[in-house]
Amino acid sequence: MPAIITDRIKRQFTQQVFDENEGINLGDSDNYFYIGVGHSQIWQPALGTDVTPDPSNTERDRRLFRYNMQSVKAVEAFSFVVPLTDWTTNTVYPSFNDNQVGQPTPGYYVKTADNHVYVCIRQGKNSFGSPVVSNFLPDHTDTTLPVENDGYIWKYMYTITTADANRFLTSNFMPVKFVIDAAPTDPEAPQKAVQDASIDGQIIGYRVKSNSGVYSAAPSLTVVGDGTGANAHAILDNTGKLAAVQVGTSSAVTNIVSDLGSGYNQASITVDQTNLTSGASAEVFPIFAVEGGIGADARSDLRSTSIMFNIKPEGDVSGDWIVDNEYRQIGLLKNIKQPGGALFTETQGRAVKQIVLSETISELSWANDVTINGAGSASGYIDYFDGISTIWYHQNEETGFSNFTIGETVTITGKAGTFTISDIVAGEIDIYSGELLFLNNRQKLPRDAAQTEDIKVVIKL
Repeated sequence: MPAIITDRIKRQFTQQVFDENEGINLGDSDNYFYIGVGHSQIWQPALGTDVTPDPSNTERDRRLFRYNMQSVKAVEAFSFVVPLTDWTTNTVYPSFNDNQVGQPTPGYYVKTADNHVYVCIRQGKNSFGSPVVSNFLPDHTDTTLPVENDGYIWKYMYTITTADANRFLTSNFMPVKFVIDAAPTDPEAPQKAVQDASIDGQIIGYRVKSNSGVYSAAPSLTVVGDGTGANAHAILDNTGKLAAVQVGTSSAVTNIVSDLGSGYNQASITVDQTNLTSGASAEVFPIFAVEGGIGADARSDLRSTSIMFNIKPEGDVSGDWIVDNEYRQIGLLKNIKQPGGALFTETQGRAVKQIVLSETISELSWANDVTINGAGSASGYIDYFDGISTIWYHQNEETGFSNFTIGETVTITGKAGTFTISDIVAGEIDIYSGELLFLNNRQKLPRDAAQTEDIKVVIKL
């Protein structure tokens, strides 16, 4: 039989990940999330090509990521996110609809140039009930619901703070959150006021299901249910049929807050038939706000089921990240361990091993898939060279996994002569430990000592 996974369970799963990372609510402070990068060599070494493949959800692909991992950095910031919808003039926006799955395009919510976020409570209509474009930019940041000159009603939800914009605002996503507490001067104070003013059980719109009947004048509408205070009025098209139903006792209402009602879990709409001249009476159904009311939790209002994780590694990140080379994979890991088995809790770590040579090498080019090769069968890709005698390397299926040994004579691709291993240093993390929650394949991403990267990982259910 057909079945679905509801948004509520998706939210619960994402909330669990969020809480585990934050170390609150679940009472779990022993979870550590890291973003790891790796895969310095081209994608198809045997063919000499570098075509990015799509990752597959297989154990082998996850294992290959671990083989090629270079470094990790602890997640610095994280947030619920939703698809970005910028307000643009001359656009028809849909209103919030409890019969809508996910976020439509264009969305029922918008972000303005000032980073204010609004939910469309009422779509603008002409006198015959047909949708019109939005031409008046909403700019209020209080709990009122003013009617714009184009007929649209926008509910102010929150303003994206500068800090959140720097971390989580992209061309595809924008942050959304619940504010637990905020002082009057805090940038989150307007959102906290919206949350506190929310009213449970509101009816924020109406859906016309059938409208074959013709009316000589707009019929009166009565909301019958287990709540109180909801009001609605009808709009007829030029044929006398019911084209739309809006919140409020009439189109002259300029602030509909008091007409949304409260306490409704169930309701039906009675359409008066006094003015019905032909056909069947129209059917109208209520559109309910989410639990708690619009504004109680913006994550629910905007139907967020995604979390963004962010790091901004600078240069070599205190000596644990490679520079002057590249990576092609990004992963999100949870609770990785040190080689000895203890939980890894540092802010960054090196995954690759190091070989220290007895000799000083004056010059070495290693960025183009150069390998270090032992006298026996050991081989590895060089990820980084410190300019003196230390080589960072990793092994995978192409190189094999034979161990190098101290005292072994080695050669380096493209470099004349032989060299002797004086020491081998393990990576700072156990590359096979922890849970790999996310994997992304990319085109090569070069790194250098002067750059600051902005790496974002989005998990979407």
